[in-house]
Amino acid sequence: MTDVVISAQNISKRYEIFESGRARLLNTLWPKHRAGMQEIWALRDVDFEIRRGESVAVIGRNGGGKSTLLEILTGTLAPTTGEVKVNGRVSALLELGSGFNPEYTGRENVMLNGLLLGLTRAEVLRRFDEILAFSEIGDAVDRPVKTYSSGMVMRLAFAVQVLTDPDILIIDEALSVGDFFFQQKCFAYIRSLCERGVTLLFVSHDMGTVRDLCSRALYLKAGRPMFAGATQDAIREYFGEAARGPRAISISTGNAQSAEAGEMQAILTDSLWVAPAAPASAAGRLLAVAFYDTLGVPATTFRLGSTVKIKVAFIPAADAPTHVAVVIRNKFDQLVSTLGSARLGLLPPRDDCGGAVIFEMTIALLLEAGNYSVKVSLGQVTLPNRGSKVDTSPALGPIVIGWDYEHEEAPFLGMVGLPSAGEFRTVQKAAT
Repeated sequence: MTDVVISAQNISKRYEIFESGRARLLNTLWPKHRAGMQEIWALRDVDFEIRRGESVAVIGRNGGGKSTLLEILTGTLAPTTGEVKVNGRVSALLELGSGFNPEYTGRENVMLNGLLLGLTRAEVLRRFDEILAFSEIGDAVDRPVKTYSSGMVMRLAFAVQVLTDPDILIIDEALSVGDFFFQQKCFAYIRSLCERGVTLLFVSHDMGTVRDLCSRALYLKAGRPMFAGATQDAIREYFGEAARGPRAISISTGNAQSAEAGEMQAILTDSLWVAPAAPASAAGRLLAVAFYDTLGVPATTFRLGSTVKIKVAFIPAADAPTHVAVVIRNKFDQLVSTLGSARLGLLPPRDDCGGAVIFEMTIALLLEAGNYSVKVSLGQVTLPNRGSKVDTSPALGPIVIGWDYEHEEAPFLGMVGLPSAGEFRTVQKAAT
Protein backbone atom coordinates (compact mmCIF):
# COMPACT_ATOMS: atom_id res chain seq x y z
CA MET A 1 0.00 0.00 0.00
CA THR A 2 1.37 3.42 -0.98
CA ASP A 3 2.14 5.95 1.74
CA VAL A 4 0.78 8.78 -0.44
CA VAL A 5 -2.86 9.35 0.53
CA ILE A 6 -3.48 12.61 -1.34
CA SER A 7 -1.88 13.39 -4.68
CA ALA A 8 -2.66 16.51 -6.74
CA GLN A 9 -0.98 16.79 -10.14
CA ASN A 10 -1.18 20.01 -12.18
CA ILE A 11 -4.54 21.01 -10.69
CA SER A 12 -6.17 24.06 -12.28
CA LYS A 13 -9.72 25.36 -12.05
CA ARG A 14 -11.23 27.83 -14.51
CA TYR A 15 -14.59 29.56 -14.27
CA GLU A 16 -16.26 31.20 -17.26
CA ILE A 17 -18.08 34.42 -16.45
CA PHE A 18 -20.54 35.79 -19.01
CA GLU A 19 -21.64 39.40 -19.34
CA SER A 20 -25.19 38.40 -20.30
CA GLY A 21 -27.49 35.47 -20.89
CA ARG A 22 -27.15 36.03 -24.63
CA ALA A 23 -23.36 35.62 -24.44
CA ARG A 24 -23.79 32.41 -22.46
CA LEU A 25 -26.32 31.03 -24.97
CA LEU A 26 -24.10 31.84 -27.95
CA ASN A 27 -21.12 30.18 -26.31
CA THR A 28 -23.22 27.09 -25.54
CA LEU A 29 -24.33 26.83 -29.17
CA TRP A 30 -20.93 27.77 -30.63
CA PRO A 31 -18.12 27.10 -28.14
CA LYS A 32 -15.72 29.16 -30.24
CA HIS A 33 -17.90 32.24 -29.68
CA ARG A 34 -16.16 33.87 -26.71
CA ALA A 35 -17.30 37.46 -26.98
CA GLY A 36 -18.73 38.66 -23.66
CA MET A 37 -16.99 35.87 -21.75
CA GLN A 38 -14.24 36.25 -19.17
CA GLU A 39 -12.07 33.45 -17.83
CA ILE A 40 -11.33 33.42 -14.10
CA TRP A 41 -8.68 30.99 -12.87
CA ALA A 42 -9.27 30.04 -9.24
CA LEU A 43 -6.31 27.62 -9.27
CA ARG A 44 -3.30 27.31 -11.56
CA ASP A 45 -0.84 24.43 -11.70
CA VAL A 46 -1.06 23.15 -8.12
CA ASP A 47 1.07 20.06 -7.38
CA PHE A 48 1.62 18.38 -4.02
CA GLU A 49 1.57 15.06 -2.21
CA ILE A 50 0.57 14.23 1.35
CA ARG A 51 1.73 11.03 3.00
CA ARG A 52 -0.14 8.93 5.51
CA GLY A 53 -0.12 10.46 8.98
CA GLU A 54 1.12 13.90 7.90
CA SER A 55 -0.47 17.14 9.09
CA VAL A 56 -0.40 19.72 6.31
CA ALA A 57 -1.84 23.25 6.24
CA VAL A 58 -3.05 25.24 3.24
CA ILE A 59 -2.68 28.97 3.91
CA GLY A 60 -3.20 32.20 1.98
CA ARG A 61 -5.25 35.35 1.87
CA ASN A 62 -8.94 35.39 0.92
CA GLY A 63 -9.30 34.54 -2.75
CA GLY A 64 -6.11 32.49 -2.75
CA GLY A 65 -7.87 29.32 -3.90
CA LYS A 66 -7.82 27.35 -0.63
CA SER A 67 -11.49 26.41 -0.48
CA THR A 68 -11.56 25.63 -4.21
CA LEU A 69 -8.68 23.22 -3.72
CA LEU A 70 -10.43 21.47 -0.84
CA GLU A 71 -13.65 21.12 -2.83
CA ILE A 72 -11.68 19.47 -5.62
CA LEU A 73 -9.95 17.11 -3.18
CA THR A 74 -13.27 16.10 -1.61
CA GLY A 75 -14.88 15.49 -5.02
CA THR A 76 -17.53 18.20 -4.82
CA LEU A 77 -15.84 20.15 -7.62
CA ALA A 78 -14.11 18.89 -10.76
CA PRO A 79 -10.79 20.42 -11.83
CA THR A 80 -10.46 21.97 -15.28
CA THR A 81 -7.08 20.29 -15.73
CA GLY A 82 -5.03 17.89 -13.67
CA GLU A 83 -5.62 14.75 -11.67
CA VAL A 84 -6.44 14.10 -8.02
CA LYS A 85 -5.99 10.81 -6.19
CA VAL A 86 -7.27 10.28 -2.65
CA ASN A 87 -6.70 6.96 -0.89
CA GLY A 88 -8.78 6.45 2.23
CA ARG A 89 -12.03 7.42 3.94
CA VAL A 90 -12.36 11.20 4.00
CA SER A 91 -14.17 13.31 6.57
CA ALA A 92 -14.42 16.90 5.37
CA LEU A 93 -15.35 19.80 7.64
CA LEU A 94 -16.06 22.43 5.00
CA GLU A 95 -19.46 23.88 5.88
CA LEU A 96 -20.56 22.23 9.09
CA GLY A 97 -24.18 21.17 9.06
CA SER A 98 -24.69 21.84 5.34
CA GLY A 99 -25.57 18.17 4.81
CA PHE A 100 -28.22 18.06 7.55
CA ASN A 101 -31.91 17.85 6.69
CA PRO A 102 -33.61 20.45 8.92
CA GLU A 103 -36.81 18.38 9.08
CA TYR A 104 -35.01 15.31 10.45
CA THR A 105 -34.03 14.91 14.07
CA GLY A 106 -30.40 15.06 15.14
CA ARG A 107 -30.44 11.28 15.61
CA GLU A 108 -31.74 10.74 12.07
CA ASN A 109 -29.17 13.14 10.63
CA VAL A 110 -26.34 11.34 12.44
CA MET A 111 -27.46 8.06 10.91
CA LEU A 112 -27.83 9.57 7.43
CA ASN A 113 -24.45 11.30 7.51
CA GLY A 114 -22.74 8.19 8.81
CA LEU A 115 -24.13 6.16 5.93
CA LEU A 116 -23.04 8.84 3.45
CA LEU A 117 -19.52 8.63 4.91
CA GLY A 118 -19.44 4.92 4.08
CA LEU A 119 -20.22 3.39 7.47
CA THR A 120 -22.75 0.63 7.98
CA ARG A 121 -25.82 1.14 10.13
CA ALA A 122 -24.30 -1.08 12.81
CA GLU A 123 -21.09 0.98 12.84
CA VAL A 124 -23.02 4.24 13.26
CA LEU A 125 -25.12 2.78 16.09
CA ARG A 126 -21.98 1.53 17.82
CA ARG A 127 -20.50 5.06 17.80
CA PHE A 128 -23.75 6.96 18.39
CA ASP A 129 -23.46 7.37 22.18
CA GLU A 130 -19.90 8.68 21.76
CA ILE A 131 -21.04 11.13 19.08
CA LEU A 132 -23.87 12.37 21.30
CA ALA A 133 -21.59 12.76 24.33
CA PHE A 134 -18.99 14.67 22.31
CA SER A 135 -21.57 17.06 20.81
CA GLU A 136 -23.05 17.85 24.26
CA ILE A 137 -26.54 18.57 22.87
CA GLY A 138 -28.32 16.09 25.18
CA ASP A 139 -32.02 15.36 24.65
CA ALA A 140 -32.13 17.82 21.73
CA VAL A 141 -30.83 14.99 19.56
CA ASP A 142 -34.42 13.76 19.21
CA ARG A 143 -35.77 17.14 18.10
CA PRO A 144 -35.80 18.40 14.48
CA VAL A 145 -32.55 20.10 13.51
CA LYS A 146 -34.52 23.18 12.42
CA THR A 147 -35.09 23.89 16.13
CA TYR A 148 -31.33 23.90 16.89
CA SER A 149 -29.18 26.94 17.36
CA SER A 150 -26.34 27.34 14.87
CA GLY A 151 -23.88 26.29 17.58
CA MET A 152 -25.76 23.06 18.25
CA VAL A 153 -25.81 22.20 14.55
CA MET A 154 -22.06 22.75 14.26
CA ARG A 155 -21.33 20.72 17.39
CA LEU A 156 -23.30 17.73 16.12
CA ALA A 157 -21.87 17.97 12.60
CA PHE A 158 -18.32 18.17 13.95
CA ALA A 159 -18.87 15.17 16.20
CA VAL A 160 -20.24 13.08 13.32
CA GLN A 161 -17.29 13.88 11.06
CA VAL A 162 -14.45 13.26 13.50
CA LEU A 163 -15.92 10.26 15.33
CA THR A 164 -16.60 8.10 12.25
CA ASP A 165 -13.03 6.75 11.97
CA PRO A 166 -11.71 8.85 9.06
CA ASP A 167 -8.41 8.03 7.37
CA ILE A 168 -8.14 11.62 6.14
CA LEU A 169 -9.56 14.65 7.94
CA ILE A 170 -9.99 17.84 5.89
CA ILE A 171 -10.87 21.02 7.79
CA ASP A 172 -11.68 24.42 6.28
CA GLU A 173 -12.03 27.14 8.96
CA ALA A 174 -14.45 24.94 10.89
CA LEU A 175 -12.91 25.13 14.35
CA SER A 176 -14.87 28.17 15.48
CA VAL A 177 -17.64 25.81 16.60
CA GLY A 178 -19.22 26.32 19.98
CA ASP A 179 -17.69 28.18 22.87
CA PHE A 180 -14.08 28.42 23.98
CA PHE A 181 -14.13 25.14 25.90
CA PHE A 182 -15.74 23.18 23.08
CA GLN A 183 -13.06 24.54 20.75
CA GLN A 184 -10.41 23.24 23.16
CA LYS A 185 -12.14 19.88 23.12
CA CYS A 186 -12.14 19.84 19.30
CA PHE A 187 -8.44 20.69 19.07
CA ALA A 188 -7.56 18.03 21.64
CA TYR A 189 -9.47 15.38 19.71
CA ILE A 190 -7.91 16.41 16.41
CA ARG A 191 -4.45 16.09 17.96
CA SER A 192 -5.35 12.62 19.22
CA LEU A 193 -6.47 11.63 15.71
CA CYS A 194 -3.14 12.83 14.31
CA GLU A 195 -1.28 10.84 16.96
CA ARG A 196 -3.22 7.74 15.83
CA GLY A 197 -2.02 8.24 12.25
CA VAL A 198 -4.95 10.11 10.70
CA THR A 199 -3.86 12.41 7.88
CA LEU A 200 -4.84 16.06 8.42
CA LEU A 201 -5.30 18.72 5.74
CA PHE A 202 -6.08 21.99 7.49
CA VAL A 203 -7.06 25.41 6.11
CA SER A 204 -7.03 28.40 8.45
CA HIS A 205 -6.12 32.08 8.76
CA ASP A 206 -5.09 31.43 12.38
CA MET A 207 -1.32 31.07 12.06
CA GLY A 208 -0.97 30.10 15.72
CA THR A 209 -3.18 27.06 15.15
CA VAL A 210 -1.44 26.25 11.88
CA ARG A 211 1.93 26.31 13.63
CA ASP A 212 0.58 24.15 16.46
CA LEU A 213 -1.12 21.46 14.36
CA CYS A 214 0.87 21.17 11.15
CA SER A 215 4.44 20.30 10.25
CA ARG A 216 4.19 21.34 6.59
CA ALA A 217 2.25 24.02 4.75
CA LEU A 218 1.29 25.00 1.21
CA TYR A 219 1.00 28.74 0.64
CA LEU A 220 -1.35 29.81 -2.17
CA LYS A 221 -1.62 33.29 -3.63
CA ALA A 222 -4.13 34.15 -6.37
CA GLY A 223 -4.58 30.45 -7.03
CA ARG A 224 -0.89 29.68 -7.53
CA PRO A 225 1.41 27.78 -5.18
CA MET A 226 4.01 30.24 -3.86
CA PHE A 227 5.70 28.06 -1.26
CA ALA A 228 5.58 24.48 0.04
CA GLY A 229 7.67 23.36 2.96
CA ALA A 230 8.15 23.74 6.70
CA THR A 231 5.26 25.49 8.46
CA GLN A 232 7.38 28.25 10.00
CA ASP A 233 8.87 29.15 6.62
CA ALA A 234 5.44 29.12 4.97
CA ILE A 235 4.06 31.46 7.65
CA ARG A 236 6.89 33.91 7.05
CA GLU A 237 6.07 33.85 3.33
CA TYR A 238 2.39 34.41 4.16
CA PHE A 239 3.10 37.52 6.25
CA GLY A 240 5.67 38.85 3.81
CA GLU A 241 3.70 38.05 0.66
CA ALA A 242 4.53 41.40 -0.91
CA ALA A 243 8.12 40.21 -1.14
CA ARG A 244 8.97 37.66 -3.79
CA GLY A 245 12.47 36.51 -4.51
CA PRO A 246 15.62 36.92 -2.37
CA ARG A 247 15.77 39.26 0.59
CA ALA A 248 18.07 42.24 0.16
CA ILE A 249 18.92 42.87 3.81
CA SER A 250 22.28 44.33 4.62
CA ILE A 251 23.59 43.76 8.14
CA SER A 252 26.29 46.06 9.46
CA THR A 253 28.12 45.08 12.65
CA GLY A 254 30.77 47.74 12.73
CA ASN A 255 29.03 49.96 15.26
CA ALA A 256 28.89 49.21 18.99
CA GLN A 257 25.17 50.06 19.03
CA SER A 258 24.37 47.59 16.24
CA ALA A 259 23.32 43.99 16.92
CA GLU A 260 25.80 41.23 16.31
CA ALA A 261 25.27 39.34 13.08
CA GLY A 262 24.47 36.11 14.94
CA GLU A 263 21.62 37.66 16.90
CA MET A 264 20.29 39.35 13.78
CA GLN A 265 20.33 36.07 11.89
CA ALA A 266 18.43 34.40 14.73
CA ILE A 267 15.68 37.02 14.46
CA LEU A 268 15.48 36.57 10.70
CA THR A 269 15.23 32.80 11.18
CA ASP A 270 12.60 33.00 13.95
CA SER A 271 10.67 35.90 12.46
CA LEU A 272 6.91 35.95 12.11
CA TRP A 273 7.36 38.62 9.46
CA VAL A 274 10.29 39.63 7.24
CA ALA A 275 10.23 42.86 5.24
CA PRO A 276 10.06 42.82 1.46
CA ALA A 277 13.30 43.23 -0.43
CA ALA A 278 14.53 46.83 -0.47
CA PRO A 279 17.67 48.73 -1.43
CA ALA A 280 20.46 47.83 0.96
CA SER A 281 21.06 51.51 1.69
CA ALA A 282 17.43 52.31 2.58
CA ALA A 283 17.28 53.89 6.03
CA GLY A 284 14.30 54.05 8.35
CA ARG A 285 12.91 50.61 7.53
CA LEU A 286 11.83 47.50 9.40
CA LEU A 287 13.69 44.28 8.69
CA ALA A 288 11.97 41.58 10.76
CA VAL A 289 9.73 40.96 13.76
CA ALA A 290 9.90 37.88 16.00
CA PHE A 291 7.81 36.78 19.01
CA TYR A 292 9.15 34.51 21.78
CA ASP A 293 7.58 32.84 24.81
CA THR A 294 9.07 32.68 28.31
CA LEU A 295 11.37 29.82 27.26
CA GLY A 296 12.75 31.79 24.35
CA VAL A 297 10.90 29.67 21.77
CA PRO A 298 9.29 31.41 18.75
CA ALA A 299 5.54 31.41 19.43
CA THR A 300 2.20 33.02 18.69
CA THR A 301 0.20 31.19 21.38
CA PHE A 302 0.60 32.22 25.01
CA ARG A 303 -0.93 31.58 28.39
CA LEU A 304 -2.80 34.45 30.01
CA GLY A 305 -0.51 36.32 32.40
CA SER A 306 2.66 35.01 30.78
CA THR A 307 5.09 37.25 28.91
CA VAL A 308 5.87 37.70 25.24
CA LYS A 309 9.25 38.97 24.13
CA ILE A 310 9.12 40.96 20.90
CA LYS A 311 12.32 41.52 18.95
CA VAL A 312 12.30 44.07 16.13
CA ALA A 313 15.21 44.40 13.72
CA PHE A 314 15.38 47.66 11.80
CA ILE A 315 17.60 50.25 10.14
CA PRO A 316 17.09 53.62 11.86
CA ALA A 317 16.44 56.83 10.02
CA ALA A 318 19.46 59.08 9.77
CA ASP A 319 17.79 62.44 10.45
CA ALA A 320 16.22 61.83 13.90
CA PRO A 321 15.94 59.22 16.66
CA THR A 322 13.81 56.31 15.42
CA HIS A 323 11.39 54.85 17.95
CA VAL A 324 9.62 51.48 17.76
CA ALA A 325 5.90 51.26 18.56
CA VAL A 326 3.85 48.10 19.06
CA VAL A 327 0.08 48.40 18.57
CA ILE A 328 -2.21 45.63 19.88
CA ARG A 329 -5.80 45.29 18.66
CA ASN A 330 -8.51 42.78 19.56
CA LYS A 331 -10.67 40.75 17.18
CA PHE A 332 -13.11 43.65 16.88
CA ASP A 333 -10.24 45.88 15.65
CA GLN A 334 -10.44 47.92 18.86
CA LEU A 335 -7.20 49.47 20.07
CA VAL A 336 -6.10 47.61 23.20
CA SER A 337 -2.74 49.26 23.82
CA THR A 338 0.15 51.08 22.19
CA LEU A 339 3.56 50.30 23.66
CA GLY A 340 7.13 50.93 22.63
CA SER A 341 10.43 52.66 23.14
CA ALA A 342 8.97 56.18 23.46
CA ARG A 343 6.48 55.04 26.13
CA LEU A 344 9.35 53.42 28.01
CA GLY A 345 11.37 56.63 27.89
CA LEU A 346 14.21 55.03 25.95
CA LEU A 347 16.60 56.98 23.74
CA PRO A 348 17.07 55.16 20.42
CA PRO A 349 20.57 54.83 18.94
CA ARG A 350 21.36 56.83 15.80
CA ASP A 351 23.34 55.32 12.97
CA ASP A 352 24.28 57.24 9.86
CA CYS A 353 25.98 54.22 8.29
CA GLY A 354 22.92 52.06 7.71
CA GLY A 355 23.72 49.69 10.56
CA ALA A 356 20.99 47.40 11.87
CA VAL A 357 19.51 47.85 15.34
CA ILE A 358 17.48 45.44 17.45
CA PHE A 359 14.74 46.65 19.79
CA GLU A 360 13.65 44.12 22.39
CA MET A 361 10.60 44.50 24.61
CA THR A 362 8.88 42.17 27.08
CA ILE A 363 5.12 42.52 27.59
CA ALA A 364 3.06 40.91 30.37
CA LEU A 365 -0.04 39.53 28.67
CA LEU A 366 -2.62 40.70 31.20
CA LEU A 367 -5.37 40.50 28.58
CA GLU A 368 -8.43 38.28 28.58
CA ALA A 369 -8.17 35.07 26.58
CA GLY A 370 -8.72 35.61 22.87
CA ASN A 371 -7.08 36.53 19.59
CA TYR A 372 -5.15 39.74 19.01
CA SER A 373 -3.25 41.34 16.16
CA VAL A 374 0.04 43.19 16.52
CA LYS A 375 1.40 45.90 14.25
CA VAL A 376 4.95 47.22 14.59
CA SER A 377 5.94 50.70 13.42
CA LEU A 378 9.02 52.88 13.20
CA GLY A 379 8.49 56.55 13.87
CA GLN A 380 9.71 59.80 15.34
CA VAL A 381 8.16 61.70 18.23
CA THR A 382 6.78 65.11 17.25
CA LEU A 383 4.49 66.02 20.18
CA PRO A 384 3.35 64.30 23.38
CA ASN A 385 1.33 61.26 22.28
CA ARG A 386 1.99 62.18 18.65
CA GLY A 387 4.53 61.13 16.06
CA SER A 388 5.26 60.58 12.39
CA LYS A 389 5.53 57.07 10.94
CA VAL A 390 8.60 56.05 8.99
CA ASP A 391 7.75 52.39 8.29
CA THR A 392 5.18 49.88 9.48
CA SER A 393 4.52 46.16 9.29
CA PRO A 394 1.24 44.54 8.29
CA ALA A 395 -1.03 43.31 11.08
CA LEU A 396 0.67 40.22 12.50
CA GLY A 397 -1.00 37.30 14.21
CA PRO A 398 -3.33 36.29 15.47
CA ILE A 399 -1.53 36.25 18.78
CA VAL A 400 -3.56 33.78 20.84
CA ILE A 401 -3.91 34.15 24.60
CA GLY A 402 -5.48 31.12 26.25
CA TRP A 403 -6.92 30.27 29.66
CA ASP A 404 -9.16 27.51 30.97
CA TYR A 405 -11.68 29.69 32.79
CA GLU A 406 -13.82 26.68 33.73
CA HIS A 407 -11.14 24.83 35.70
CA GLU A 408 -8.51 27.42 36.68
CA GLU A 409 -8.89 30.54 38.78
CA ALA A 410 -8.02 33.48 36.54
CA PRO A 411 -5.58 36.15 37.77
CA PHE A 412 -8.22 38.72 36.80
CA LEU A 413 -11.65 38.89 35.19
CA GLY A 414 -12.54 41.31 32.42
CA MET A 415 -10.72 42.70 29.40
CA VAL A 416 -7.46 43.65 31.15
CA GLY A 417 -5.63 43.02 34.39
CA LEU A 418 -4.66 46.22 36.16
CA PRO A 419 -1.63 46.28 38.49
CA SER A 420 -3.02 46.62 41.97
CA ALA A 421 -2.19 46.20 45.64
CA GLY A 422 -4.24 45.93 48.80
CA GLU A 423 -4.23 44.92 52.43
CA PHE A 424 -6.57 44.19 55.35
CA ARG A 425 -6.27 46.09 58.64
CA THR A 426 -8.13 45.14 61.75
CA VAL A 427 -9.65 47.92 63.84
CA GLN A 428 -9.45 47.06 67.53
CA LYS A 429 -12.62 47.48 69.45
CA ALA A 430 -12.29 50.25 72.07
CA ALA A 431 -12.13 49.08 75.68
CA THR A 432 -15.21 49.87 77.79
